[in-house]
Amino acid sequence: MNDPRTVPGIDPEMAEAMLKTRELLPDGRLDVTKAPIEDVRVQYFGERAHWNEDGPRMHRTEDISIDGPHGPIPVRFYYPSDGGKLPLLLYFHGGGFIYGGIPSHDKICRWMAARSGVAFASVDYRLAPEHKFPTPLDEALAVLEYSMASAGKLGIDANRIGMGGDSAGASITMGTALSLKAAGRANALKFMLLFYGNYGLGYDCESSRKYNDEIFGLSDTRRKFYRSSYVANEADHDDPRLNHLSADLAGLPPAFLGAAEMDPLCDNTPALSERLTAAGVENSFTIYPGVLHGFLHLTRTVERARNALNDGGDAAGATLGA
Repeated sequence: MNDPRTVPGIDPEMAEAMLKTRELLPDGRLDVTKAPIEDVRVQYFGERAHWNEDGPRMHRTEDISIDGPHGPIPVRFYYPSDGGKLPLLLYFHGGGFIYGGIPSHDKICRWMAARSGVAFASVDYRLAPEHKFPTPLDEALAVLEYSMASAGKLGIDANRIGMGGDSAGASITMGTALSLKAAGRANALKFMLLFYGNYGLGYDCESSRKYNDEIFGLSDTRRKFYRSSYVANEADHDDPRLNHLSADLAGLPPAFLGAAEMDPLCDNTPALSERLTAAGVENSFTIYPGVLHGFLHLTRTVERARNALNDGGDAAGATLGA
């Protein structure tokens, strides 16, 4: 199955996007488990630059630095309009906790801000392996506290703040929401936007077995490397802020969940939705057929990526904009 177009059930536009990525990386994607991490990060940003072209225009963007518990935290605010106090969604990028940043997810944030009418704030949290769990959660809390305390200066409504992310960012969102709940502050967040996260299922679920091949981009070997880079010790694997399916989810804010069908992590999404529903948390989930983990970046050519960002933006607007 070296030619993605021969993969049974794959969306034809997804297959063509995979071929385009090969064109962008003529020497092949670096093996994240072996290559120097800085080289992996540079290559990732270089490839994502192509997919970030032609993002929606914002009324304005603003780059600031927020004092955090581990040092300054760069944050980019996206304002789709000048409509007074806007709702805000704090966004955390994917990248296995080890790469990615504000530039790699610029178009994703622009797209959903424009669609929703909600201001987005993309958080450039510290990465593993230099910074381990729960450092990104510490920084997420710091950015949330700053946003609430500085709402007037930022032009946002402190009572209408949500949080979201894709992949690693979805994990950070869930972990932060659970941290707030443990502190008796679950109502600080009004919404969660969760795309193709790992919420605690192991490697023996059906989607993990079915899509383990490297052509799908997220083999067990790669996933285990990401996790081992992020956690400091074995006990972290069972921490409910990382293993969300083991947590008491009652009292969390409403959530929109999106997943890619051809993703080893896919089964995590219906599993989390089921547990949220059982805990009385309003939520909805969509599995987008024929696409792979990370497909949100591919809006230039993949209609289902556009559909997913529209769905996420609509959910954010309907919940935070109400």
